[in-house]
This record gives sequence, C-alpha cells and structure tokens, in this order.
Amino acid sequence: MGKPEGNRWGGGGEGVWNPCGRARVKRLPILLAGLEARKMAAMRRGERVRSTASVRPAAGARRQPPIRAGYEHFRLERQGLLVSRKTMEHYDGMVLPFLTWLESEGVQRFEHLDVSHARAYRARLATTVGRHGRPLQPDTLHASHRAIGTFLRWATKEGYGVDGRILELAAPRVPAKEPTVYHIAQVRKVLAACNPDVPTEDLMVRLLVGSGIRRAEVCGLAVTAPDGLPDLMVDSMQRGRVELRVRWDGGAKGRKSRRVPITPKLAVALKRYEARHRPDTTHPHLLISEHSKPYEVGGIDSMMDRLQVRAGFRVHAHAFRHTFATVATKLGWNFEHLRAAMGHADYGVLQRYVRLATERDLGPRKDWLEFIAANPVTEWA
Repeated sequence: MGKPEGNRWGGGGEGVWNPCGRARVKRLPILLAGLEARKMAAMRRGERVRSTASVRPAAGARRQPPIRAGYEHFRLERQGLLVSRKTMEHYDGMVLPFLTWLESEGVQRFEHLDVSHARAYRARLATTVGRHGRPLQPDTLHASHRAIGTFLRWATKEGYGVDGRILELAAPRVPAKEPTVYHIAQVRKVLAACNPDVPTEDLMVRLLVGSGIRRAEVCGLAVTAPDGLPDLMVDSMQRGRVELRVRWDGGAKGRKSRRVPITPKLAVALKRYEARHRPDTTHPHLLISEHSKPYEVGGIDSMMDRLQVRAGFRVHAHAFRHTFATVATKLGWNFEHLRAAMGHADYGVLQRYVRLATERDLGPRKDWLEFIAANPVTEWA
C-alpha cells in the first residue's frame, strides 16, 4: 500500500527529510510547541512513553490519553496488514499533530471529539506557515484530511465513539495542476548538464525517462535479486526486447511487482555502468553512489537539485515519469501496457496522459525512440 486508503477523508504534507528513512516524509508542523521529541519518537514506534527511571510508571503518573492508545491500536493493526514503512510514517506525520492539538484543547477521548474540533483544526492548518515561510499547500491540507479520516473511520468500525459528522466533512479542494512534461530538447539539455565524472547522473536521467519508474523503485533495482535473478531482464535481447523488473520487495509501490519494457540502448548503458563504473561492493543494488552506498530517494532528489541548477529550469524525478507516460501514449502504447508499466491499479489516471499527448508537441518521434521503447504490441513477433 503506497498511499493511505480513503474516500472523502484521506493523506499529504510538507516534505521534510527523515534521516532514518529513505524518503522525504510528509509531516505536518506540530501545532503545539510543548510536545516532547522523545514522546513523538516513541509514538512513531507504536510504543508507550516509559520513564527512564523505572520500567513501571510511578503511582499517580499521568496515563496515556485513550485517543492516543486508540492510535497505537490502529498502527498495530496496520503493521499486521504489512502496510509499508513509508505509509506508516505518512500516518504518523498527519495524525500525530492532530492528536497533539486535541490534547492542547483538552480532548483525550473519542467521545469528547466532535465536528467542531475537526473544523477548528482544519481552519488552523489552513493558516499555518510551512517550512518555506508560506501557507501549507492544498495538497497538504487534503492529505491531512484523508489520513485523519482513515484513522477515524477505522475507530468507528472498532466501536470507538466517533462523531459521524466528522466523516461527512468535505475534503479541501485541490487545484488541478498541470503535470510537468519535458520536450526532447529539455531532456537533452539535462543530459548535457550531467557531470561526466559522475556516471550515475547521465544514467539516472536516462533510466527515469526511459522507464517511468518511481524513485524508490529505482533505488530497489538489484544486480542480483533475492531470487537469484537480475532485475535487468535481457533474455529477449536478440529480438530487441528488454525489460526492467520492479519487485514487490524492491520498492514497488503497493508491493505490486511488474515489468517495464525499455530500449536495448538503455539496457546497454546499464550493463556498461555495471561493468565499468559500479563500485566494487557487497550491496546487491544496481545503482551505487560515489560513496559506495546504494542510492536512496534523498540522494536522487539531491542529484535532481544539482541538475536543476546547471540546466536552468526545474528538474525533478517525477516529471520524467510524466514524460515517459505521455511519450509512450504518443508512441501508440495501448492502455493495458501503459497501465501495467506505470503500476496503476486502473485506467483513470491514464486519461490525463492521453490529453497531454494530444495537446503537447514534445519533439520528433525518432528522437524519442532513443529513450523510450516503441509500442510493445506492434514490436511483438
């Protein structure tokens, strides 16, 4: 599960680097300055805060509020369902600030929480300044709405006394932003900005635009996976077909494995890197940084930041994913091949790529065939 579930209430937040994780964890600012960092860390581990002086709390010590105990119950159930660590961190980053604010308002039990508290918290979030000195983005407010709603819906099913009117609150409106899609000239400009002394920069750009896989999925690619097979599948290389295997245990969103067709030229570049430039290490990961450690999501973000400075326009990894999907649509990929390659559960999200493919001129088809595989259907023989 890559994103928290939800319909009207559901997830997001301001990105902050989490040194203990592999990703920029979305976390709302704490609205109550008095919350102890140690207590927050303990809650994220799903444990009670215990006194360092003794294992048992002293007689008369303040007990954990029932609503926080309910959240621990929620976390344990989600962990038992094998929800990913990233998703759990997302819940913590969205729900814990809400619980902290409720405590400051004197709300410690589900029965004391009513719709007026939810409205007040949403209004306060809407005026909260984020880490960049600007109000929180609509995506963040919508994300908080969904995550808290997921928790409260679960609490309702478990028999906790939750005011049903809270779950009827409409989600904050999110503007329909235009996805960033690169023209072939922009892709070449980014490649020209790559540092020739850091082979992974050029390779990373080609891999992102040529496969459309997510950052965490790039980090999970392995020279040899736990099943003994490589994630670069070249068995059909002689027929001009190469695939990247995105594994459920290698960062695939929602833990759903899939295979993505790539060009033979990209496969050759990956093999060349493995043979000539990949540091000698015991790590099974395909992409290794100059520090002889596997790339993490934060490392890819930092690389994109450097390329952005050199190229002179915004460069981010997910824009290459949008570009891949739009160009694949223009190349004639059918919806099922594109859905499977992108790792989407249904066809709904793909509609925007059809619109972008219709509206945008991204450059000559022959130039894109250097980076993105042709229609898998017409190439089948």
